[in-house]
Amino acid sequence: MKQADIVVIGGSAAGITAAITARRHYREKRVLLIRKEQQVLIPCGIPYIFGTVGSPQKNLIPDEVLSKNGVELLIDDVVGLDREQAQVTTSGGETIGYERLVLATGSLPAMPPVPGFELSNVFPVFKDVSHLAGMQESLKGVTDLVIIGGGFIGVEFADECRKSLKAKVTVVEMLPHCLMLAYDEEFCTRAEA
Repeated sequence: MKQADIVVIGGSAAGITAAITARRHYREKRVLLIRKEQQVLIPCGIPYIFGTVGSPQKNLIPDEVLSKNGVELLIDDVVGLDREQAQVTTSGGETIGYERLVLATGSLPAMPPVPGFELSNVFPVFKDVSHLAGMQESLKGVTDLVIIGGGFIGVEFADECRKSLKAKVTVVEMLPHCLMLAYDEEFCTRAEA
């Protein structure tokens, strides 16, 4: 059985930050990050894939970020967790013991309670390179685009698509104004103009 002092499950922003922080504070400890994705996107850069950056491949966090900081990387899917035995099991059949475990498995997009997400040309924005590449290809030639969600990602996505696709973009938001969870009404009204 493999052993690590600190195991981090999840390889996006939170997982990488946790692993590097653990390594910097505990130089003598073995830190292992386990993630299922072959490639990891810079989450805050996802809207810019559809305009400024140009493709998911140009918005990746290089694995060297981990190796240069002394963090080991295992690409596999964790399928079992035994807290009493302090070990995790991967789909590849590895069992890894740990002293400390960090769960940083990420998030999914918030989906409003409306039907239709299974329809063609409806794209939730998942943090997945191949999904976003397919979405980018499907959006080529679009003249009208509706974005559900007026938070930071929705607004940034709308701006990038408006510029790059030359499409008419409409943002639909459940709150009275876009960005209302972050700013006051006066600012939100100005931002919408």
